Amino acid sequence: MAIVNSDADGRDRLAEEIAALESVTTTVKKEKLPEVTLDPVEYSAPTDADLAVSAQKKLADYKDEGISAIKAASEKNAKALADARLAYTENMSGELEALGSDYAAAAKSIDSDVIKRGLARSSIAANAKSELAGDYAGRAASVRADYGKKISDLDAEISAVGTKLQKALDDFNLSYAVKLNDTLAALKTERDKNVQSAVKYNNELKISQAKLDADRRKTENDLYDDAIRQQKAAASLDGLSVKERDEIYKSVYGKMDEFLGSLSKEQAKLEIRNHTLYRDHLSDYYFYRLYDKYGR
Repeated sequence: MAIVNSDADGRDRLAEEIAALESVTTTVKKEKLPEVTLDPVEYSAPTDADLAVSAQKKLADYKDEGISAIKAASEKNAKALADARLAYTENMSGELEALGSDYAAAAKSIDSDVIKRGLARSSIAANAKSELAGDYAGRAASVRADYGKKISDLDAEISAVGTKLQKALDDFNLSYAVKLNDTLAALKTERDKNVQSAVKYNNELKISQAKLDADRRKTENDLYDDAIRQQKAAASLDGLSVKERDEIYKSVYGKMDEFLGSLSKEQAKLEIRNHTLYRDHLSDYYFYRLYDKYGR
């Protein structure tokens, strides 16, 4: 700071500089408070491919059980149709066999009757047997036609088993595809919500962290300022070590020497003799050294 060559003005400035030198006596260290670090949420969002795999796994049992149920139902139906066909075939054979037995018995009865009556070679016997054979043939044809229609219908159903199975599987696969798409969409929605929640939480966390840091720094500064004020209030040169006091006296002496040196010889003599500023802020050693230089 430049010192103007005016006694009153220069002396006031000198007094301010001396006060500043004497006030730098604090040994207070700024206290560092423990830092509180808030941990952010770490959410590793799955990719669409990851979610597709998850959706398939989620529906794996549903798919396996659905396909198994369809195949089991198809196999059961195929067996029921095969059993029904076999039953029709056996029933037809049984009825034809019974019909043949009845025919043979009736023919034998005719033969016995005409022999008893002596008509074995008559047209009556031939006509009776012809009529019986015609009746048998008609009834046998009717049985074969009836069961043939039933067996034919069953054969058509049996032939369609594979086609019906494939259609049922195709329908199920369409239903599964819809369900898979819905499941995947739900998983994506859940993922997106988790991402948004994590981002929101971490953004709020940054605000909280900044406030904690600001509060900590303010508390540190407040504690430091309070300690400085308390030490300054209680501070005096008497509380310093000999070396610390001597350093301050030496600095004060330098400022006084600079100021007095800027005055004329007569002004400097009057200044140091007439004002207690110099005596009050120097040790005996530095005061008499300054006085010898300017006051004699």
